[in-house]
This record gives sequence, structure tokens and C-alpha cells, in this order.
Amino acid sequence: MIRSLSTPVLVLVLALCANAVASEADPARLAQLVDYVGVDYPEAIANGEVINAAEYGEMREFAGLIAEQVDTLPAGNARAQLRALSGELAAAIESRAAPERVAAITASMRGILLKTTTLTTAPARPPALATGKTLYSQRCASCHGADGSGDGPAASGMEPPPTDFTNVERARARTLYGLYNTITLGVDDTAMPAFADLTGQQRWALAYYVGGLHAGEETLDLGQRVFRAANADERPGLEALSTRTLAEVESSRGPDRAAMHAWLRRNPQAIGDAGNPLSVAITRIEDALAAYRAGDKDAAYRSAVDAYLEGFELTETSLKVGHPELVRRTEKAMGRVRNLIKGDEPEARVREAAEEAIALLVEARQILKGESLSAEVAFYSALVILLREGLEAVLILGAIFAFLSKTGRRDAMPWLHAGWIGALALGVLTWVVSNYFLTISGAAREVTEGVTALLAAGILFYVGFWMHSKLNARRWQEFLENKVQRALDEKALITLTLVSFLAVYREVFETVLFFQALWTQVDAGGEQGVMGGFVVGAILVAMIAWVVFRFGVRLPLKQFFGISAVVMVILAIIFAGKGIVALQEAGKLPASPVNFPRIEILGVYPTWQSLGIQLALLASAIVLIFYSRLPQRAEDRVS
Repeated sequence: MIRSLSTPVLVLVLALCANAVASEADPARLAQLVDYVGVDYPEAIANGEVINAAEYGEMREFAGLIAEQVDTLPAGNARAQLRALSGELAAAIESRAAPERVAAITASMRGILLKTTTLTTAPARPPALATGKTLYSQRCASCHGADGSGDGPAASGMEPPPTDFTNVERARARTLYGLYNTITLGVDDTAMPAFADLTGQQRWALAYYVGGLHAGEETLDLGQRVFRAANADERPGLEALSTRTLAEVESSRGPDRAAMHAWLRRNPQAIGDAGNPLSVAITRIEDALAAYRAGDKDAAYRSAVDAYLEGFELTETSLKVGHPELVRRTEKAMGRVRNLIKGDEPEARVREAAEEAIALLVEARQILKGESLSAEVAFYSALVILLREGLEAVLILGAIFAFLSKTGRRDAMPWLHAGWIGALALGVLTWVVSNYFLTISGAAREVTEGVTALLAAGILFYVGFWMHSKLNARRWQEFLENKVQRALDEKALITLTLVSFLAVYREVFETVLFFQALWTQVDAGGEQGVMGGFVVGAILVAMIAWVVFRFGVRLPLKQFFGISAVVMVILAIIFAGKGIVALQEAGKLPASPVNFPRIEILGVYPTWQSLGIQLALLASAIVLIFYSRLPQRAEDRVS
């Protein structure tokens, strides 16, 4: 039940809260105070005259509380700006300024808070209004009434009375974020509790539902017509919808736009995007913390995993172009949150880790916030994606191509081509399905990548050792004598085809999904950068492939076998590390951090599990090479 904050009792409550946190910054409480003043000031002053002495007393008191809360924020430009604005606010209230002036000051303060603190400013995805309606009937209707007018059966005699959500003027002055904030924090010593047991997405669903109860049919009809007629860039995203009041929208864009915002509060599913990926990550971390606090460890872990897969990972490539250290620190912090939850550590430690991760995500969001990626950043991001994903496939296909050419098995080329062509075809299908039919979740993406990588690692290791085994003198002679006839039987051909398919599909799969994420972060100029990076990357990959194919074929056969065997084993070790980490990121395998360098290009990640399987493969390769050479040494001694 979301309570009105307009009584002297609340002044005392908030004063006690302010004193309790005087030494610790609480941006959410500060935002709650600022929103309250902006919404309720018109109840105290009209035409420069006091119309409600009690309300006016609260406004003056709240101005003092806001100034105290501002002083608890970390030193910096934001605190300096907020301090100046809090002084303006106090002066405006003392001089009985027009409500529009107070609303403008509080809007500026709210904007600074939302941009510079760890507050969750928007839902991770469009909220489900059906969920909000159900939650309202279960938890709010008894006080606020079935239609939100504040006349529920439990409202009789309540002081302060429940908020009337159908009051148009007050609804126009209130943000959905403000509602979410109150639902999250509650109001101390009143019947309004903090709904900490709900996930962040559920709280947003409830905020959107009650935030739209004021809108009448006429407003909704107009809003729907305006939405349908608007271009994509004229429609608000989730963040603008959540953080702007209807009054602000009307003042800056006109009543039609305000009606569209009102309609979208009732129909958020009409918004096509799912919000800023970094906001998604922040929200999921907060969801994880709330679930862990409520004792649901499994839900907390799932949310922590989703924070990376559905949020941060989608912007990782773009951030790496200019901020690689921030990417590394953020990945490490988010991994720590997952490990602490998995290890059932005390809530205080999980909270500390979550706050660190959120602070880093906010820093990353500030770098990208409100701006599409520049054409230059988009170009290099696309180029890096294509080069990174293409080179591994080129090395594998080059080795197979050269092998078939040098052993005279041109008849086996269709098997090779069937593998990579099939992989490309399935990659195109993946793109179509993920764009038009269903969304491939982050967990599904990582599981696919992980399983594919481990399968490829196993086959590559086998092929690499098979090639090395031919270097034994006697076996080498036998191989040369039979290379045209039976060097590759049907089973071996199928194996090479499978290697070709897995090597290419894994890279195509990753490329499709990363380019989808990149495309959502650019404007028209950035789209040209993405396409330019793709074209240049494709040309570079083709040139590298030509060099690998040409010089691989020109190597002496025995030397080629030796080099290819080493390359296959190295790639198997790289793929194994990447496969384990992908499954760890999907939450399917445990991750035990270790103090070790992270070298992504070599598939080296600082966890015991990934390093362990790589060391095991390396040790196996050494042992197998040693034993395969024993017959050679015996032959040398006999001769």
C-alpha cells in the first residue's frame, strides 16, 4: 500500500531516518524526499499564499532534510550541484514561490541523482501489467481501493489516508521511478511496507500499474493514436518513460506526447527495446540481492547469472575498445557476486560485492548513457568481433584444406565444404530465428557456445594427436604408401567434416548474437560504422585465410603434419578453456577464482576449472607424444 506522505507524523519519521543515516549516503531516500516535495508542494502554496499551514511546514522541514541528505553524498561535482539546488529549493519554499518553480528545481535534482548514483532508473524489460494488476489486488486494494481511489475497506480511519492514484494532477507530477522507489523502500512506521520480497521486475510491474490508474479513456485513445503515428525515434524508451513526469513531458513536448506517455504506462509492452543492457545488469544484480535477502538462493544465483548474460556481456565488446580495464574489473566483480551466492556466504558480503558490481556498471553506463556508439567505436567493435571469431575457424579449415590437398584426396573436399557451408546455413537460420521468432537467452547462448567449444576441443585434440602419430618413421612410410588409397576412410572424413562444421558454426553463432547486440547501440551513423567494420573484417579474414591456405599447402608434407598437429592441440586447449568458462557464465558449472592472468585470445581464464582442464589436456598431449615416440626410439636402437 503506497501511502500519502502529507502529515506531520511523516516529518518526524523522515527526520529520524535522516538522523539515522546522517553519516551514510542514501540516494534512494534522498530521491524519495525530492520527489515528495515536487509532488506535494502545490498542496501548500497557491498564488504565493499558504493554503495549508501543516503542508507548508512539512515543505520547509523537508527542504532542511534534503540539504542534510545531500551533505552525506560523496564529494564531487554532483554533490556540489545538488547542494546549490537544495539551497535554491529552500529559498523558493521560504519565498512561497510558484509550484512550477519548485517542480523545476526538484526535477533538476532528480535528474542529477538518477545520472550519478546507483539508483535503478528503469525496468530491465517492459513490465507485465497483468503481474502488476495481480499484485495490486493482493497487496494494495484493501487500502487503496479496487480502482486506486484510496477508499479500500482497510482505509477507514487511516492517518495519513492512502494515496488516491486516480488524482490526475498528482499523478502527472509523479514519476514511475518515484513509485518504484516507494514500493522498494516503504514508509517507516506506517502501514506501507517495503516490498523487498518482490523481485525488481515485479516492483516495476506494480509501479507501472498504479502509475496508469489515473488515465481516462479519452487520454488513452489519444495516446494510442499518437504512439502509432510516431516514428521510432519519437517514442520514449523505458528509461524516459520511468523517470519523466507527465507534466514535464507536456511542458517540453506538448499534451499529445504526454498522452502517449500515459498510454505507455498502461501498455509498456508496446516499447520494442528491453532497456539499456547495463541497466538490465544493474536491475538483475539488485534482484539477486533481494532474492538472497529473502532466502531464495537459487533465484538469486539465476538473477546474478542473467545480470552478466542478458546485460553486461551485450556491451562488453563496445566497452573494451576504450575501457578494457573497466571491463576486466566489472567481470571480476560480477563473478564475485555469483560465487558468494553460490557459496551461501553471509548477506553482508553479498551486499558488499553487489554494491561494488553496481558501482562499476553505473560507471560503464555513464560512459555509454544517452549516446549511441560513435561511428569509430562501432567500426572497431565490429572489426574486433569478426576478426576474433573468424581467425580460429580459418586456422582449422586451413589445416584441413591443406591436408586434403597434400594427400591427394581432392575427392574428400565436398566433405570439408559440407561442414562449413552447413555451419553458415545454420548461422543464417540462427539469425532469422533470433530476430523474428524468439529471443535466444543469454544462458542458452552460453550453453550452446560452451558445449560446441568442448566438442570441438575433443575432436581437435584427437585429430592433432592423430597427425602427430604419423610422424613416427615406420608409420610415416606406411602413411605415404597408402595415402591415396586409404589415408582417410569414411569415419575420418566424417570426423573432419564435423570439425569443419563445429569450428565455423561456433564462430558464426557468436558473431550473429554479438552483432545483434552491437546494432542496438548505434544510430544511423553508427550503423555505417558497423557495416564498415564488418566489410574490413571480412576482407582481413579472407586475406589471412588465403595466406594460411597457400603456405600451408606449400609446406613439406611431414613438416605440415608437425605444424598442424601442434596447431590442433593448441586450439583444442583454447576451445576447452572457452567452453568451460561459457558454461560457468551460464551457471552450469562452478567457478573457483584463482590469481592468474586473463588471456582471452588463448582461452586462459582465472578459474581453477578452466585452467585445470587446459593443464590436463597439455599434460595428456605431452604423455601421448612421449609414448608415441617409444617405438621410434626402439627402431633407432635396432638400426
